[in-house]
Amino acid sequence: MESEAEQPGPAATDDPAEPDPAGIGPGGGTPYTVYFPSEDGHLAADLGHAAPLPHVGDFVEYIDEGRVTHRYRVREVVHTLQLAPAYRPKPRRAGAATEEGEQEKGEAAEEASEGPRPIPEGAELRAGLPEVILEELTGPP
Repeated sequence: MESEAEQPGPAATDDPAEPDPAGIGPGGGTPYTVYFPSEDGHLAADLGHAAPLPHVGDFVEYIDEGRVTHRYRVREVVHTLQLAPAYRPKPRRAGAATEEGEQEKGEAAEEASEGPRPIPEGAELRAGLPEVILEELTGPP
């Protein structure tokens, strides 16, 4: 009779774990910002939950609060970058009307007027929210 240590375990595979498919992060999706077409350009909306990232040419249906369905086509998907938290500017506190606060505002305005900033090192960058830009469908689907 074999002891427990000698019994074969679950089937082992030599294949490494399959990576998440493109556009699907942990938990089955990723958050992203959707840009809906409007009369004045586009209106941005952040998804309230993670979802699979659509691709250019995909169709998207939006059901509004009146239960009316609006159909769109994905025109563009933009992958964004942002500075890692340690490298981002410190947020200004509301109501800080001290001389120090005024000095910080002056420095921030001075930095903004210096023009474009240099591209940071790779370790300073993180992925930002992808942007999904929609176009309204005209005519029958």
